[in-house]
Amino acid sequence: MMWGLLAWTAIFSYIVVTSRYCSEQKEKTLCRRIEVVVQDSARMSFITPAMVRAWFAREKKEIFQQEISKVNTLEIDTFIRRRGFVRDVRVYTSLDGVLHIELTQRCPIARVSSANGYNFYITDDGYILPTQRHEVVYVPVITGMIHPPFARDYVGSLPLPVQGDEKKVSKNYVFFSNLINFVKFVREDDFWNAFIVQIDLQGGDEAGSGDPQVRIVPRVGDQVVLLGSLDNYPEKLDRLMRFYRNGMPYESWDRYRYIDVRYQGQVVCTR
Repeated sequence: MMWGLLAWTAIFSYIVVTSRYCSEQKEKTLCRRIEVVVQDSARMSFITPAMVRAWFAREKKEIFQQEISKVNTLEIDTFIRRRGFVRDVRVYTSLDGVLHIELTQRCPIARVSSANGYNFYITDDGYILPTQRHEVVYVPVITGMIHPPFARDYVGSLPLPVQGDEKKVSKNYVFFSNLINFVKFVREDDFWNAFIVQIDLQGGDEAGSGDPQVRIVPRVGDQVVLLGSLDNYPEKLDRLMRFYRNGMPYESWDRYRYIDVRYQGQVVCTR
């Protein structure tokens, strides 16, 4: 019993002395370097360590030569999270005078490049991001006429429609939400994710009087798949998959110009 008490007393004393030593060292040590690690940089490079350092320089945030104990890591965390491409960030300091920043990036799942001037990425967590000149992500491209429920320069999570807003905004919101769900469905299936390169929207209007009709452009062959509305798209894609497995092996990929799965229980092919 006595030995156990002495052991716990020694451990507690060690912790107190070590904490005091670390605190004294931090008060003496100046911040001399910022070390940035982009943990998923092998997958994509929307954010680079040089860009993060440039954020500090552009905002004239004085970090260097501050006592490391006085560096406000919570403020820096908030400062970095304001950048749209940052999904998560961890900020901490070390006794050697280094400010550590570890972050991960948002992952685009589709790029919108519409005929009416919209140009942005949709990420897997439903975030709207601008395209980047220095980085191109190979994801399905959404083309045609699209009327999202936000302005062209909007950056952020998909905004909910305002209560009492015009009917067209709510209708456009519903269609755009369904479109995001469709893209997620495609992405989670290995075959469709590799197969579909373009999602083209035809028809529909800004007044929200009718949803656009969806056409799919596959990676293989010259045909276009007419999906129609986004209603029951899992069943439509399942029907298309059965056609590819059972019918397409007996036909050339270039035999048909259009494959139509808009109508329940049917696959209609035309040249």
